[in-house]
Amino acid sequence: MIKTYSIEREGQIDFFEQFNIDYLNKEVLIDNTDGVWNGNILEFKLNISDPNRVLFQAIKYLSKMRIKGESVPANIICISLNTTTCYVYHSQDYFDEIHKTYIGSASNQNDGFNIKNTVDKLDYSTEQGAIKLKGFLKENNFMKIRIDENCIVGWAERYYREFPKANKGDFIGDEQGQVKITGEIREPTEFKDYILPYTGKTNEKFKYLMDKLNDRLNKKDLGAFYTPQLYCNKAVELVREAIKRIPKENDYIILDRCAGTGNLEAELNDEELSHCILSTYEYYEYKVLLERLGDKVRAVIPPIESQVKYSKGFVSNADAMSKAYIDNEIIKEYVNDKKCSIILFENPPYNDTSSITGIYDENGQKHKTKNKESFVFQEMNKEKSKFKNLNISTVRDFSNRFIWSGFKYYLRQPNDYYIVFSPVKYFKSLGIIEDDDYRFVKGYLFNRKYFHATSSAISCVLWQYQKNIEKRKFNLGIYDIEQESELKYIKDIEIKKVDKPFNNYQEKYIGKKQIDIACDSTGSEAINHKIETKSFDDDDILAYFCLVSASFNLGRLAYFNGRGFYLTKQNYLNKLPLFCAKMYPEDNWYEKDVYFVCSDKGNEYIKDKDLIKKSLIYTCLSPKNHICSFLGSNNKLYINELCFEEGTVAYLRLKKYSLTREETELIDLYYKILKNARKTKNYKANYKYGVYQIIKELNTFVKDEVLNKNIYDYPELNGDINLLKTKLKDYYKNNIVGDLFKYELLK
Repeated sequence: MIKTYSIEREGQIDFFEQFNIDYLNKEVLIDNTDGVWNGNILEFKLNISDPNRVLFQAIKYLSKMRIKGESVPANIICISLNTTTCYVYHSQDYFDEIHKTYIGSASNQNDGFNIKNTVDKLDYSTEQGAIKLKGFLKENNFMKIRIDENCIVGWAERYYREFPKANKGDFIGDEQGQVKITGEIREPTEFKDYILPYTGKTNEKFKYLMDKLNDRLNKKDLGAFYTPQLYCNKAVELVREAIKRIPKENDYIILDRCAGTGNLEAELNDEELSHCILSTYEYYEYKVLLERLGDKVRAVIPPIESQVKYSKGFVSNADAMSKAYIDNEIIKEYVNDKKCSIILFENPPYNDTSSITGIYDENGQKHKTKNKESFVFQEMNKEKSKFKNLNISTVRDFSNRFIWSGFKYYLRQPNDYYIVFSPVKYFKSLGIIEDDDYRFVKGYLFNRKYFHATSSAISCVLWQYQKNIEKRKFNLGIYDIEQESELKYIKDIEIKKVDKPFNNYQEKYIGKKQIDIACDSTGSEAINHKIETKSFDDDDILAYFCLVSASFNLGRLAYFNGRGFYLTKQNYLNKLPLFCAKMYPEDNWYEKDVYFVCSDKGNEYIKDKDLIKKSLIYTCLSPKNHICSFLGSNNKLYINELCFEEGTVAYLRLKKYSLTREETELIDLYYKILKNARKTKNYKANYKYGVYQIIKELNTFVKDEVLNKNIYDYPELNGDINLLKTKLKDYYKNNIVGDLFKYELLK
């Protein structure tokens, strides 16, 4: 008897089990499909009343798989569960349809599709039908797709994942120019079963995507990321504002030392382009830049390909960080001309070269990066004592080096300007540019999400070279992108300069009893970590505040690589507001990389005893406080003293305070959580538990792979934890944030 289903998922699982398909394998249920098995994509319906619609839905899935760089199954199998009917199609028959790009959900707007050819229609409830279907399911063939601008990034990323020593030359190749490389897409070997040979003009076809095609290490080395066109358009407004201010008798150049493929200049008109001098360090981007804008701009560095000094995929004589580039005769001619104004217009590459170990050349050989040996790095390093932030990472940051060298070597007189994309820290806190040397004219704040990066704020500011102009606050207009086609103004935001770094609050601790164990970010003992700091085990130590990870996460032991300070019974209360400052949530993208912790008002906050109380309550209830009780490898029990279990240091201090109704509710909720936590199987009576450790060790669950959700062993405990998180977030927002800004712990 044929089983009738009312829930599609139930029938789907029965089908998988009947035909021995491992549906718990993460490779089967991918990309929101109903399943991919060998060379087959499966699409289930309770009842298929219109095969045209169901087939079209599967074709949309295949289109998305192609774009993501995933192998496209050769067979499409649509299953009608309640009629045990299968419709089998060949993907090749729908080659053109699979190579289109579809917007929106695959299950919507599927009317009007016409089936070209049905390979087979079978009833899998019969013996003959089941055998035939099993034959299809065993087939492991794939349709070869055509590489185009929609899928090139997905296939490139797959190539670099599967062949980590490969570089972009290995993947896209180049049949023109002094370095001829065939490339995987032109003559497939590794992907010969999945893609067709590409025969088009690679550089021009993929000009907007070149930055994403860098392999992972080279992408880090270049700091490459794309400038979205809508933000380019807005930045051009600042270029035109600068041009408008230049004396009529002056010539001017627009210099972009990191132009990439030239998309930042795309909105400049022909007259403006005729003033541009452009360069890019990456060879393939140079090729595009030359093809695209070489005949429109004043110069590309180097002007012709025969002058390229090619080195492992780069144009070494277009390295803006080298002395040879700074002394380049083409650029120097204009820099030395007082009747010529310089307009720098750049989106500098970003990285911290401390995280880079090397790059691979075309032969798969690894080479150390030369960034730290560059002329600009060395010269900037000599002057780092002038910066507010003396950390060496200020110089390691590639964008900082571009900005510093831009102001130092190219801006010389009042009619020189710099339009630059960068997080605000270079002028807010680092002091890379001096207050009395440059004038803020106008600026915007953009969303880095659209730069192939995570959501956060990146500024685009027009600076003018002008002496003796002091400004401490800067208003930037915030602009987001809606539906990738419209620029949306949100509001203005005020950026305030930071003078004193947050690490001024560190205190040197003279320890007595040194030990050789420390903690990691989980709050437990660090295992297989090199201990890079002194760890002490004195009775007055309560915790260790790691400023880098921004959390009290280390119990009574130091963080394994230091970068913080101890909290003791003597100083901990006055340090708790610092933890609260580090916990600022940055709910909106335009708050990220904009609001900084600092010490501009010193210890003024300590006088506010109400803030101290509120900080104690927040810290001891916060899941971001990673202090744990644990038994160390030295067989000593370390207890969490910054939670409100009875007898702890925090508990005894809390008893001295008068609490508001809201605070009483928070504390009562904690004790309710603690009561339920003591009933769990992992509870240890000799521990003192904070909320973080209760979540981590006691609020246990199992993962339902079918439903893709957690099934908690103690639902009431889990529910109360979630409630506490919500109430604590409101408490922080309504009672603490205002004071943090008032005392300039946040700025």
